[in-house]
Amino acid sequence: MKILHTSDWHLGQHFMGKSRRDEHKAFIDWLLALVDQESVDAMIIAGDVFDTGSPPSYAREMYHQLVLDMKARQCQLVIVAGNHDSVSMLNESKSLLTYLDTQVSSQANLEDIDSHVIPLKDKAGDIAAWVCAVPYLRPKDVMQSVAGQSEQDKKLGLLQMIGDFYQQVYEAACEKNNALKAPVPIIGTGHLTAVGGQVSESVRDLYVGTLEALPTSVFPAFDYLALGHIHRAQPISKSGRFRYSGSPIPLSFDELGRDKTVVIVDTNLLGEDTFVEDLFAEPVDPVQLVTIPNFQPMVSLKGNLKEVIKQITALELAEDKTLWLEVTVIADEYLSDVHKRLLEVIEGKPIELLRVMRRSAVEKKNEGFDARKTLSELTVGDVFEQSLKSNLELDEDESKTLTELFNTCLVELEEHQQDGEEKQS
Repeated sequence: MKILHTSDWHLGQHFMGKSRRDEHKAFIDWLLALVDQESVDAMIIAGDVFDTGSPPSYAREMYHQLVLDMKARQCQLVIVAGNHDSVSMLNESKSLLTYLDTQVSSQANLEDIDSHVIPLKDKAGDIAAWVCAVPYLRPKDVMQSVAGQSEQDKKLGLLQMIGDFYQQVYEAACEKNNALKAPVPIIGTGHLTAVGGQVSESVRDLYVGTLEALPTSVFPAFDYLALGHIHRAQPISKSGRFRYSGSPIPLSFDELGRDKTVVIVDTNLLGEDTFVEDLFAEPVDPVQLVTIPNFQPMVSLKGNLKEVIKQITALELAEDKTLWLEVTVIADEYLSDVHKRLLEVIEGKPIELLRVMRRSAVEKKNEGFDARKTLSELTVGDVFEQSLKSNLELDEDESKTLTELFNTCLVELEEHQQDGEEKQS
């Protein structure tokens, strides 16, 4: 069977005041055509279906229409929650969606490990794969706090509990697999940062407890691991079978210049190396990347004011679509009329200037320089980090300790907010 892996749709996202509704609609239309063309049997969305816990009504409508469209195509749908998704909101329709061949895994369930093991059936109705549907793991879902634990002990304990949870789900799938006449591939899921993954500007800081990234050794021997959270499509294993699909649309300007993709996995080619009769033929890869078209023109330009203006005039513009533009002006002196001059250059053109930033020549040489200048573009972690840097009286150990305490507070705040949502539901 063929399984399509995608993630990080962020339905309902507002990007610098702009709605992504049309882009998401165009993407879903393209996706449905791909499902038909490739005869896809199942689709996995590895977290962050929505951008917020309270998405706009049109985003919910898209979500439910997708379920109906997949059901009409006899394509099973498996959805695992991400850190942006609300557990209570996903649970609202979870039971109903099971009648439409859509399975939703909203949070870890230690009391019912089997609930995370989902069978995928081929067109003949036979089980062709198992999915270990593991959502974003909140610390409170997999472990209990112990008074007096050091920060390092908490990290090690959480890492162990996450590994144990994955192993329990995998063993449950193996037990079911052994009961079949012939074993089938076992697919894993996850929504987290794994070691080796390269993050982008739009990825909200994700702390699984106090862990910022998990080693790949945490994961069992899945035949394929469908990951979400990082928006840049990339493998994290040499075989390419543990990978991030990436987001379907650029969610920040720094995601430009890279193809957006979905992944199609052919389970018939997983497991053993594919036999090839022709000794000179290349083996067939079970993992196929499909490039997603660009539905919204976006460009980020950098240089001094004269260079930027020249770059703008050289842009190739589509008549039927407005280009979203970000400009970084490199100048040591203060230029008070930069925004005004840029607006004069784009006047009459199908260009919308979404963000203008200034960077000094000295800062440009610093590779670690963060170009985001406005508070609305900074994460909570960015603000805290910059506050630490501005306090010259702190030594490295003190800064590290404060950062760890701050990260712990973020986790507790997120858990408190989640508990509030669940009580309201």
